Amino acid sequence: MNSINKMEVVGKASGLSASNPIPKYHRQQYLLALLELAGGVLSKMDLQKLLFLAEQGTKNAHYDFIPYHYGCYSFQAQSDIELMESRGWLTIDGNHLNLNGSIVRHLAQSVIQHIKYILAKYNAYRGNELVRYIYEKYPYFAINSKIAKTILSQEAYQSVQQSAESLDQEQSVLFTIGYEGLTLEQYINQLIKNDVKLLCDVRINPLSRKFGFSKSTLSHVLPQIGIGYMHVPELGIESEKRAHLEEKQDYTRLFKAYRLTLPQKTTGIDKVRHLLEQHQRIALTCFEKEHDECHRHCVSDHLMQTDNAIKVVHL
Repeated sequence: MNSINKMEVVGKASGLSASNPIPKYHRQQYLLALLELAGGVLSKMDLQKLLFLAEQGTKNAHYDFIPYHYGCYSFQAQSDIELMESRGWLTIDGNHLNLNGSIVRHLAQSVIQHIKYILAKYNAYRGNELVRYIYEKYPYFAINSKIAKTILSQEAYQSVQQSAESLDQEQSVLFTIGYEGLTLEQYINQLIKNDVKLLCDVRINPLSRKFGFSKSTLSHVLPQIGIGYMHVPELGIESEKRAHLEEKQDYTRLFKAYRLTLPQKTTGIDKVRHLLEQHQRIALTCFEKEHDECHRHCVSDHLMQTDNAIKVVHL
């Protein structure tokens, strides 16, 4: 093997390439650094749990987490893992992750020291011990766990049950929520903590360049944690009508015209009304953070006007 070919092999093994010397995002660098400083090998579950613990108490978290089947889980972290495997930075071997190469030299010493502190603090915790520790300290993240009852003491499991029960709400509410400025996990946590039973997507085209917010992901993930998903395109606004919305008067003009169409959108309106009666706590969703910059508030206003018993909450 000549020297050029040797260099190519080393580059691939270390995850390095001329076009992509290190991962693009700092969160990805952080994930790899944690894996490296943990010895270069971790189970998928241990990495998720250690990332979670590393994020607690920090102002600018790299990843957010939801209560999933085995506790705290980040879909973004899993997506990054799959991406970095495709780039050669790590290898997925069954349930374990193996680092290829080194990343820590690219990170600030303060970041490295924080990771070392976390790893030293939780050095004795791996596998079920690590999961158990998190369930006991953060019972909210165990409410959807498949293994909580098996690995926890009766007292600890009761804390998890109490955490789940504290979220139960009986009052019927029509929520509205936009995903602008939120990670998928932050968004889902808002749904969980408000006991939303069904998400009604009122985008005409339920696609998003933002991670996690396309119909394909939402309709798959939400039912896994007991939240239904329904696309209601009948209540969407065509893309061309949303173009060039810059000033407040642009939104005012758009929504004024949209409100005039709602009496004719009986299929969509009746569908939402029926779903609210059936599920009691549902949420209308679209992109914009502020509800008054999104047509979802026109829908909720219309429903309130036709039935003053409907309570609306804008998340």
